[in-house]
Amino acid sequence: MKYLLLLPLVFAASCGTRPQLVIRPLSPPAVEPVSSVRYGEVVRPYYVGRFVDPSHPETMHEQHPVYRIESSAQWNLHPDAGTVPNLLNPPPNAAYQSPLTNDVLVAEMNRQREITARVMQEAGRLAQSYGELHQMLGEMKNVARNNVTINARITEAERRIGDFQKELEKLPAATAATNTSTESLAKP
Repeated sequence: MKYLLLLPLVFAASCGTRPQLVIRPLSPPAVEPVSSVRYGEVVRPYYVGRFVDPSHPETMHEQHPVYRIESSAQWNLHPDAGTVPNLLNPPPNAAYQSPLTNDVLVAEMNRQREITARVMQEAGRLAQSYGELHQMLGEMKNVARNNVTINARITEAERRIGDFQKELEKLPAATAATNTSTESLAKP
């Protein structure tokens, strides 16, 4: 048994003196990138707040992200697939064809554009009318203040006229009394 343990030491010592053969791997052959053959899956995170698990009402989940596979991996059927796909905008499905636009749809869209333009124009007119109304309201407030001031002045003038009339009524009676007293003094 002792001899069996020494056997690996002898082989190790003999290998150390020989030149070692270095094996270097060959570079791999040029292969198309996987994206030119197959699209990867698109995974998007959604952030969910606190919620109670509907299956287990005694369980509450804390705020955490939920990851959802938006588009699973699929074969690239486009012939010009030498470009790297944009991961934010997954490639369109080759089997999907956009719906054709017909004349009714185009006419409806044009009608909606015209209606929108008219609504915007009416909104501009309404804003202008509102500005004019606001300006007129300010002017009417000034006129109302001036009317109050004029009414106060007229009331004051009428009161003073009434006071003058009372004084004038007193004046002929006083002058008549003074005339009679002066006449009686002048007659002796």
